[in-house]
Amino acid sequence: MAFKESTTIAHPPAEVFAALVDEAFNRKVTEGLGGALVAFERQGELSGPVSVTMVRSVPVNKLPDAVQKVAGKFLGDKLSVEQQETWSAPAADGSRTGQLVVTVGAAKTTATAEQLLLPTDDGTEVRVTGTLECRIPLLGKKIGQAAEPRVGQVLGRQAREVATWLKR
Repeated sequence: MAFKESTTIAHPPAEVFAALVDEAFNRKVTEGLGGALVAFERQGELSGPVSVTMVRSVPVNKLPDAVQKVAGKFLGDKLSVEQQETWSAPAADGSRTGQLVVTVGAAKTTATAEQLLLPTDDGTEVRVTGTLECRIPLLGKKIGQAAEPRVGQVLGRQAREVATWLKR
């Protein structure tokens, strides 16, 4: 399943990026969803390339209803979600490009995406383009179809969380 979403955050790319790769921000967002940030490692300075690896524990009951109905009985109560991000150094205009891989091993699901942070007159346009693959025999396509529409909702929530975080 392919996805493509965008949103705007009313802060410059450098501030948006700093929030996205901040351990405290990711902990707050994860805990706000009822999960836990189990591990977080960031390498690199904000002025250059940065890589982030994090592991979250997410309650299955926070997944879309359709995913719970289709695969909930196979997944248990919590899922371990590993996210790896590799970000470029900022370009002259402040834009950044990130390569993201999100893996949910128990659900045999991997999402790969490119995330762009682009300066605009209103702040930062965040564009995400990627694919979602679920390799559970017979159920994978249904799970992918149920999860794919959530990308826009996740991006929208991320934008709201970043904006709130930056106002503090």
